[in-house]
Amino acid sequence: MVALISYYALWARYLHSGRAWVELYRPTLAVPVPMAVAPVVAFLAAAAWLSNPWIAAAAVVLAAGHIPAAVLIARAATSR
Repeated sequence: MVALISYYALWARYLHSGRAWVELYRPTLAVPVPMAVAPVVAFLAAAAWLSNPWIAAAAVVLAAGHIPAAVLIARAATSR
C-alpha cells in the first residue's frame, strides 16, 4: 500500500511541476528512479500477499526492463 501511495504522490509531484518530464526521473530519498521502483515493489507486495508466484515472476520481468531503462533515461536527463 505504501508503494502505491508513494507512486501516486510521485505522479502528483510531476503534475504539480507543470509536467516537466525530468520530474519523472528525479531521485527521492535514497531511490534513484522511484517512479520505476514503486510499481515493481507494489507488484511484489501483491504477489507476497496473494502467495502468487506468477505475479512475482511478472514483477521480476517488469523490474528487469523498467528499472534499467529508467536509470538510462535519468542519466541522460541529468547530463544535459
